Amino acid sequence: MIEDELIKIWQSSSNQERIKFEKSKLMIELHSSLKRLDRWWNYLELSETVLAVFGVLLSTLLLFKIPFILTKIALALMIICAVYLIIKYRGVKKFQPSDLENNYLNYLEKNREYLQAQKKFLKTYFYWGILPVYPIMLLFTISVWEKVPIYLIILINVATIGIGVYGYLLNKKRIKREITPRISGINELINQLEK
Repeated sequence: MIEDELIKIWQSSSNQERIKFEKSKLMIELHSSLKRLDRWWNYLELSETVLAVFGVLLSTLLLFKIPFILTKIALALMIICAVYLIIKYRGVKKFQPSDLENNYLNYLEKNREYLQAQKKFLKTYFYWGILPVYPIMLLFTISVWEKVPIYLIILINVATIGIGVYGYLLNKKRIKREITPRISGINELINQLEK
């Protein structure tokens, strides 16, 4: 009964009112979608930061325990790499808009800029997540070559390569499924609002 009345109201409304309704529906859906993505990004940043801090603490402890010079150099480079990762994640956060922007169009433009920063960050994972780590692992492998069983060295290097490839593929998937559709939605809504 109520559905029939809503259908009659919808059919009797003017095109301009329908367009306003569609715009507000898009705004609500996009805002909800952006909030979910923001929660996901905060979780990702928190987990990566916790892992990096754990890596720094563990590397610092091992730095003083392990007597081999090349291993100490590799651990010091790993500490620098982990701190760099934390700084990189924090750098994306500066683009995050507040909910209290001047107007909705400005809010959308700031969100688009924030999403583009996230997209660029995830796209460049190879350069900041893989390239710095693999030479450090090679140095570490050389430093423990005769001191550790070969199967352990192979296991550590295969795990490092596997984690790097998995992270790279996961970031590509996130860009394709999460970030790019939201940027397209924002662009569509901006175009509608500017008409």
